[in-house]
Amino acid sequence: MSTQLIMNAIIAEANAKEAKAIANLQNYMNNPAGIGEHPDIVAECNKLVKDIAEAREMRETVHSIVNASNQANQTQQQAPDMPKLKKK
Repeated sequence: MSTQLIMNAIIAEANAKEAKAIANLQNYMNNPAGIGEHPDIVAECNKLVKDIAEAREMRETVHSIVNASNQANQTQQQAPDMPKLKKK
């Protein structure tokens, strides 16, 4: 499997996690009385904010890994080939 496909899948999962948490958080903020099964709205909102932060951190981490890998590849391509030693 391609590295790019794997990184894209991780980013897609982080995007989905963030979108879900934001939707739920907005629901809590706009309709706190309508959420009967969650009496501790602050704790639920705290969890959702953590989910959003984690998703964003995942994206940033993936981007930094990809950038570091790209820079390493460029450095390797730019390095001159070492001369091969002749066997006696």
